[in-house]
Amino acid sequence: MTQLLESKPATTADSRATSRFKAVDPSRRYATLTFLRGSVVSIAITLIAGLLGALYYIPVLSPWMQRLGLHFTALRPIHTTFAVAFIFLGGVAVVHRYFEDVAGPMKQPERIRLRIQVIAWAIAGVGIIGSYIAGVFSGREYMGFHPIFSIPILLGWIMFAWNFYSHLCKGIFKQPVHISMWSVGVVFFIYTFIEQHAWLLPKIYSEPITDLRIQWKATGTLVGSFNLFVYGTLYYVGTKVSGNAAYAHSRLAYALFAVGLLNSFTNFAHHTYHIPQSNTIKWISFIVSMAEIILLARVVWDLAAMVKAKRPSPPCGIQLFMASAKWWTGFILVTALLISIPPLNTLVHGTKAVMGHAMGAMIGIDAIALFAATTWILIEITQRRGQSDQSLSCRAYRNWIIGFNIGVAGLVGWLTFSGTVTGIYRYNELATPRWITIAGPYIFVLFGLITANYLGRFINTWLQVLFARRSFTADNPLRSSD
Repeated sequence: MTQLLESKPATTADSRATSRFKAVDPSRRYATLTFLRGSVVSIAITLIAGLLGALYYIPVLSPWMQRLGLHFTALRPIHTTFAVAFIFLGGVAVVHRYFEDVAGPMKQPERIRLRIQVIAWAIAGVGIIGSYIAGVFSGREYMGFHPIFSIPILLGWIMFAWNFYSHLCKGIFKQPVHISMWSVGVVFFIYTFIEQHAWLLPKIYSEPITDLRIQWKATGTLVGSFNLFVYGTLYYVGTKVSGNAAYAHSRLAYALFAVGLLNSFTNFAHHTYHIPQSNTIKWISFIVSMAEIILLARVVWDLAAMVKAKRPSPPCGIQLFMASAKWWTGFILVTALLISIPPLNTLVHGTKAVMGHAMGAMIGIDAIALFAATTWILIEITQRRGQSDQSLSCRAYRNWIIGFNIGVAGLVGWLTFSGTVTGIYRYNELATPRWITIAGPYIFVLFGLITANYLGRFINTWLQVLFARRSFTADNPLRSSD
């Protein structure tokens, strides 16, 4: 473990970069690669389904797509399910990258549990997409697949939790905050995943209001669990790139952790103003949600500044992704404040403005944070192999980031604007303006194509690194502990 990797460098700069890396157990490196591959494949599926789904907004194309067997009822759940899978798999990959730093060689029992986790999730992924294509749905938000596939998903998470907690001999609160966030995020996911299946109980399913409350509460906790993975990823990548671990032990870091933890149990309420519930619950939800986003904005601002101050050489996309997350967090803070005000929430509820807010939060904060982590890990991989990392640090890559942000900003901006206008007209008992109905689909598809173009470029670049032939020979899959 203390010997340097021996590999022929592609350039002098690469040689200096490669010399920084100590030998790592190939099984641990393979685990990182495997889950990162799964994450990137998931975002590729999300992109394809989302792009095809966007074409449904153009009326003349809808009948043609239906004749091809591409139905929106299947495309949307594929899009949302694999978007969530992308976030969790990316977070799990980052956790395994952390294990490369702190854990010793992988022992046989841990290797077996890892193999079970990979096989179980692969079965679930293939089964879910196959069942969607076959027209089998549960009809639940973010959990649209048949409950039978929940069994391998839960099994995989139990195996991951077992392996994860086996390395926390010092306890979660003596670690940097990202370890605490991941530790709680694992438990949160298992808890909320089980809660998401309460609708299978006849008593719950027969009470629509109760079912709706539990579904939104469980969905809110689901979002809270992957937020903890994303926040932990932000801290870990910021710490590694900047070389400054002090911030991960700061009071502000643990304040965000505490408020985020509380918000995971309360954030459902600002989605359910329209159903009967106590005003006290609504106020608690509003205050805690706003406290979390304010703290998150401060943290992302600080981490982006730390990464920028480090000035990695050569310049790479990590800095620009972190800067993008900073500005998106500011935007989400402002819009979250506005749409959480009850009268304004009533105005925009059920319109595309809420869809725009959710898209901005998931892409602008969660996805971009994971894009930064993916870029960082892939740069390390290329350097370890003695290869050039120009594809991940060139000017074109940074231009793609700018183009991607422009596309997403156009999507979110249009959805927010058109949804707000629709809400105002609806409040005045008027039909949606005709110009929104006619032009809206084309504007949405235009910005969707811009976003898809640049995201497709990222995915293609990442897949080339992740599935390079050398990765299967140099990174021994689960067979060696040396």
